[in-house]
Amino acid sequence: MGIFNLERMRSIMNIEIRDAALEELNKVQFGDREGIRILAEFVGTCSIATDIQLQIEEKQADDEMITESGINFFVPKKSLESLPSQIFLDFKSGFGYKISSAEETFGYNFKLKPRKAK
Repeated sequence: MGIFNLERMRSIMNIEIRDAALEELNKVQFGDREGIRILAEFVGTCSIATDIQLQIEEKQADDEMITESGINFFVPKKSLESLPSQIFLDFKSGFGYKISSAEETFGYNFKLKPRKAK
């Protein structure tokens, strides 16, 4: 991959993994082409909200791949529209993952869903 492509992907979204989350993610045994899919969907209810899911999967055709601290994240282009250009991923034992940005917290208690059976 050329420098231009890497810079283009970096400009799409930056994922900052906090130490506790990185420690937890390093326990996961990823397959060769696997990473964490971040699915984000705007849900228009009586409040403005973004529904987010984390799942171990392989890259799909419409995904942007972002590699941070040796971990691949796959973000569908549609999900990029619902997320800011920088997100923070943290972890607290007993509570799960937390996803936030400088402006807001998207949620706590996110669980990393295991890979789907083939």
